[in-house]
Amino acid sequence: MKKTRQGFTLIEVVVALAIFAIAAMALTKVAMQYTQSTANSILRTKAQFVAMNEVAKMEINKEWLTGTESKQITSEGESWQIDKKAESTISPDVQKVTIQVSLYNNDLGKEGAGITSLVFFNYPQKADT
Repeated sequence: MKKTRQGFTLIEVVVALAIFAIAAMALTKVAMQYTQSTANSILRTKAQFVAMNEVAKMEINKEWLTGTESKQITSEGESWQIDKKAESTISPDVQKVTIQVSLYNNDLGKEGAGITSLVFFNYPQKADT
């Protein structure tokens, strides 16, 4: 009577491990891309809040911007560079303001790439006297 062996050969095990390793690497790459995308979305959202807060401050203070203005602030747990640029429009009482928000690296003392940009039309109402 001939005895048959049961189980996997070494080649079958190696092929199975190779397939598993390729699948694991692909899954890891997808997970890393998802994590990076989520982090970028959170950063863009924070930058948008910073820009919208800057617009709100200008509206509340009835600020009229002349030329350009740059400043660094800390908000939303990050350091930001805010660059504002005013342009005249057809109406002398309305100006176009572009706000560029970038991450600011305190260690290097310079800004990074722009995260978001916001354009709004500023028309501060003069107080009635």
